[in-house]
Amino acid sequence: MKLQKVYFPFLLTLAIPMSFVLLLSLLGVSKTFDRKLSDALFASLPTHYKMSDQIVIIDIDEQSIAKHADDPELGQWPWKRTVYPTLLSYVNILAPPKLTIIDIMFTERSDRDFALVEANQTIGKVSHAANFRSDISTIVNPLIEQNAKRFLIDLPADSPFPKYGSASLPIGEIFTTAPFLHVVNVISDSDGILRRFAPTMKWGNRHFPTLALRAFGETESVITAELEDGTLIVRSGEKERRLPIGKDGMVRAYFYTEAELRAIPRYSAAGIIESLNQLSSGAVEDPNKLTVPPDVFENKIVLIGTSAAATHDDVVTPFGLFPGVIAQAVFASNTIQGHTLRELPQYWGFLFTIIVLSLGTLILFYSQVHWLRNIFPILAVALFLGTFYTLYRLDLILPPTSFILSFPISYLIGFAYLTYTEGKDKRKFNSILRNLVDPGVVSQALDDMEALKRGGEWEITAFFSDVAGFSSISEELSASDLARLLNEYLSAMTDILKANSGTLDKYIGDAIVGIYGAPIQFPNHPSLACKSALEMLTRIKDLRKVWIEKMDYTESARKMKFRIGLNCGPAKVGFMGTDSLASYTMMGDTVNLASRLEAAAKDYGVDILVSESIEAACREEYHFRFLDRIRVKGKDAPVKIYGLICKKNEATPELLQGETIYQKSFLAYTEQRWEEAIRGFEQSFSFFGEKDVAAQMLIERCQVLFKEPPPGVWDGVFTRTSK
Repeated sequence: MKLQKVYFPFLLTLAIPMSFVLLLSLLGVSKTFDRKLSDALFASLPTHYKMSDQIVIIDIDEQSIAKHADDPELGQWPWKRTVYPTLLSYVNILAPPKLTIIDIMFTERSDRDFALVEANQTIGKVSHAANFRSDISTIVNPLIEQNAKRFLIDLPADSPFPKYGSASLPIGEIFTTAPFLHVVNVISDSDGILRRFAPTMKWGNRHFPTLALRAFGETESVITAELEDGTLIVRSGEKERRLPIGKDGMVRAYFYTEAELRAIPRYSAAGIIESLNQLSSGAVEDPNKLTVPPDVFENKIVLIGTSAAATHDDVVTPFGLFPGVIAQAVFASNTIQGHTLRELPQYWGFLFTIIVLSLGTLILFYSQVHWLRNIFPILAVALFLGTFYTLYRLDLILPPTSFILSFPISYLIGFAYLTYTEGKDKRKFNSILRNLVDPGVVSQALDDMEALKRGGEWEITAFFSDVAGFSSISEELSASDLARLLNEYLSAMTDILKANSGTLDKYIGDAIVGIYGAPIQFPNHPSLACKSALEMLTRIKDLRKVWIEKMDYTESARKMKFRIGLNCGPAKVGFMGTDSLASYTMMGDTVNLASRLEAAAKDYGVDILVSESIEAACREEYHFRFLDRIRVKGKDAPVKIYGLICKKNEATPELLQGETIYQKSFLAYTEQRWEEAIRGFEQSFSFFGEKDVAAQMLIERCQVLFKEPPPGVWDGVFTRTSK
């Protein structure tokens, strides 16, 4: 039993989340999640490498194609092949680069192939593109076989690099005279994002360099390579590079930043053609003043590629859509500078996660430092980010999926279990109190009973409701029916009160006393009280329908109505009583006025009577009907009283017109123009009905005052003598 108690938290916080992660791994989706999450982390963490400054791009862009669309020597895309020797000549004559790599395929015969053949033979430092395909080639031309040998890399036939069945090579003599050859295939991950590249690819069992490896080899005709424990060691002359490869022979690229990708030097092919025209025409004599100065290519690795939409050479990178030549430039920079990443096996991510989850379990269940429970999630995330970034700086990628998915699940389960085990005693007391008072009061009472006893004074809304004629109803019912009626009515109304953040103060027979804005201080407590009152009116109508359908109780009970009084203002509130028997209640003038308003509602024939403070606080949200100015018993200051009618947007034009007439009549009443006031109040009957109690009461008051005018200076305020 003790062992179960000790180990169960570990089983709970480790087994469930790690089982979920292992399931994802078995389903084969965790690797994709790892790569997507690492992309997001790379984008948010500081970069520690810079793109190589040895790479320059000649870009056949939209401007180039559009500008020369009508040129008979170039034509529309694809351009005639005479343009490429022109570009190669311009780059190589004045300021020769290390190597020019062409990222464009010449696999179809053209009547201009001789120009490229001549450029191969005269310029020499040019590498042509090949594309491998998955279909199986049955026959290989002996001439191709013979010429392909000079491009091969000596590696075992069973190497893990991507293998293809056939190849699209440069056509004819372009291939046989090509100084160098590179493969331009790129392989996206399962989610369509290009993150990795292969340094070499296989056509059959023959290994050819990709563009990235050719850029590393520059003009060395021989690139040697060997495999050693998940690493490809490549050598070119005196240079050596160790490239970490995965089981599929792919290398995770370091993609720098989006800003760096956009800042790679790219010169429009149109600008180079214009520079040649400037030289040939003599318009510009100083090479440095040409549109594209030739020295920008000096001693560089030059890539000739396309970015125009018509060429359809775009790829999706971790930073979005980019021309394929940009991705090739990144791979070339990675290989030249050694900026490649090694994806650690997934068990490293599992091991890190298990350590952190175990530490979290110890802190949650066995640590006496309670504040550490709350701060540990921040520490755990910081530990993960610190570890991930440290490994990232070492060119290692910690698989992030297991931690990012497991830790929140583990900690939430741990907190839930801890709450369950530590809260048994509290829940016993809680279950009793929640039947009596609002859950918000219960929570605070359990946390700090002394603070509730001390109480305080702040703005609240006092709520009083009472059933009209309940004494008569109670006399008609048996004790059991009376109890059933009260339970049904009080339960329905109390549910609404609590649902709107109200606190039940007490029941007084059929009366309900409630508080809004305490003990939890909601700034919109007047609005919550108004909402509750209107919802209670709707609920009592629904109850009456059910009682009528069932013919339940007596006829008086089935027609039951109630009155509500609302007032907001300062009041003393607190949890008052003994530790074993206490009640959260309110006291003060604000409370007394609310009680008086509930009693006065009968005189004005309204269901909900509110003070001017409620009307002022809620007039933008609810519609109120002005009724009178009164003095309640025990107070000298007059108060305006209003009936709460409906929500603001539900007021009809007829209702507004009737209220305007009523208010004008009330003004005549306060100015002692009794006959005019009577006529106005009678006119309001056409809007409110002949049974409008408020108008009828004021007519009777006018008639009395007409016969016996008030003595001295009269302020138009009616003084109530009863509570």
